[in-house]
Amino acid sequence: MSFWQRLKKRLGADAEPAPEPEATNAPPPTHTLPRKQPEPAPRDPFAALRRPGTSSGELAEALEVLARARGTQDETQALAALLDAPRPLADRLGLAAAELLVLRGQEERALELLAGTRSAPALMMQADLFAARGDLARAIGAVERVLAKAIDTPGALERRERWAQAIGFRVGPAAKHDEATMVAPAPSGVPFLIQREVARGGAGAVYEATDEVLGRRVAFKVYHGEGAARAALEREVRVAAKLAGPGVVRVLDASPERGWVALEWASLGSLKDVLRVGRRDVLEPFESWLLPLASALARVHRAGWVHADVKPANVLFRSAGEAILADFGIARPAGSPGAGGSAGYVAPERLAGAPASPADDVYGFGRTLEDVLDALQVERADLAAVVAACLAPAAERPKDADELLALLSESRVPSVG
Repeated sequence: MSFWQRLKKRLGADAEPAPEPEATNAPPPTHTLPRKQPEPAPRDPFAALRRPGTSSGELAEALEVLARARGTQDETQALAALLDAPRPLADRLGLAAAELLVLRGQEERALELLAGTRSAPALMMQADLFAARGDLARAIGAVERVLAKAIDTPGALERRERWAQAIGFRVGPAAKHDEATMVAPAPSGVPFLIQREVARGGAGAVYEATDEVLGRRVAFKVYHGEGAARAALEREVRVAAKLAGPGVVRVLDASPERGWVALEWASLGSLKDVLRVGRRDVLEPFESWLLPLASALARVHRAGWVHADVKPANVLFRSAGEAILADFGIARPAGSPGAGGSAGYVAPERLAGAPASPADDVYGFGRTLEDVLDALQVERADLAAVVAACLAPAAERPKDADELLALLSESRVPSVG
């Protein structure tokens, strides 16, 4: 028996051979290679500076990034990121970056970053930078804003007096939006029953009084002295009567010869009074009185006049959200000599001797709104942007209240502070 016969017998010769697998048309199995993941984009180390947020955590992160870059080869890139960031910057961040730019001899860039600033330390730096380049009028404007916030700021009063003397501007007493009202004896021999003094300024005093014949309350304003005071009273009566209408205080009676005028009584007092006691309910929503107040200013400007003394003490409230513009004692035609005004609310170009312009009132409006935001600690980017626009250099500021109204309308958002 051959070898193959023996092997077949051992394996089982009678077993059926295994069937061969049927042929199919299925494609041979394929093996998919894993897809290569894209490389992650490199992290931008200055992202916190390019778009700094507004929360305390985001601000802290941006300040930390800037502090780490200070004095290193990254400092230039960090400052470039901030210079490209949306304005206005948070005051602490703008001040920190401005200090670095000043150390690098880039004062103009520092002023760019400080545009729209509102804190006293940042405004002091802004004032010093303006003074260093010879722009003393804007330096005075900045330091007067400091004094309105914190009259005891070291060096602020000294700077204002020194710079004012250098440009020949006579400064009045520094004003604060929360200062107390002086009390003085009420005048006698007038056709009203005097109740109390409610306000006092450089031109005169205002009393709450009662018209006993008609049984109504009035604001009884008495001017100090003769001559210029009488001219101011006559101007106030004439201009207020000419501009009578929505948003302007009503004149009820007057005696220029005796130096008094009776005005409508605003039951909630002035914006200065409202801020002193913190009455947010009178002011919110802010658009309810800001837009009508700007509309009243627009009527003044269209008539060819400049109010020339827009400030919290001259904005009165008949009721919550209903503001009226008062005190036209130094109002003047646009283009006429622009002397006078209240410290802290006078536009820099007027400090430098420019004629009266509607843009002066836009500046006063911006300063008034700034006082509101500061006193009530309101954080609203839209209103902060309005303040920055109103306090910008004259060439960049809204030229009159019509442009201011357009700015307010564009900036309006439904939220309140």
